[in-house]
Amino acid sequence: MKPVLQVALDIPDLFKALRLATRISNNLGCNGLWLEAGTPLLKNWGSISVKALKETTKCVVVADTKTMDTGALEAELMLKAGADVVTVLGLADDSTINDALEKAHSHGKTVMADLINHPDPVKRAVELDSIGVDIILYHVGIDVQVKRKITATDMLNEIKALRERIRAKLAVAGGIKHGGAKPLVSAGADIVIVGGAITKAVDPVESTKKFLEEINS
Repeated sequence: MKPVLQVALDIPDLFKALRLATRISNNLGCNGLWLEAGTPLLKNWGSISVKALKETTKCVVVADTKTMDTGALEAELMLKAGADVVTVLGLADDSTINDALEKAHSHGKTVMADLINHPDPVKRAVELDSIGVDIILYHVGIDVQVKRKITATDMLNEIKALRERIRAKLAVAGGIKHGGAKPLVSAGADIVIVGGAITKAVDPVESTKKFLEEINS
């Protein structure tokens, strides 16, 4: 699997999100590019946002539900709308995650477990890997980075530790800027998730192109 760039559309406005998604996909295609219906978009528009993204771009669509309970139900809602990947929280109970996995796999689709705010992300990643989670997301929010005084080097070291201990695909998110994507891939990341550095850029298409070049260089 070559590195994937996942564009997080954390935009509450569906029409703005669709305009941005279609500009990016029409200019750059979908090879190595995934589009995420971000949590704010899902909370505002629900599964309609997933359906609209899938139908207008034909790219892989990630529904960032951050499921904490009713794993099968929430996965089913997103999968029926066209999602290729659904997300669960690493903090969720194993039964919830297993239910989401069973439902997604029955549709030939994928589950990503988000480690955000977990007190021991490496330990939990190993547990999630053992129950068959497809993608594990190492996600350190900006607030937590500041609180824990986590440096870029600290993050790279944790990613390297994860890569050595899990078989699942490894995704990384958390305030990634230009110049920061390539080291993450070198450390073992399969999927680099970028939000504001693309969606708030003066030229989102050019910014996306630059990230794609970085992770594939």
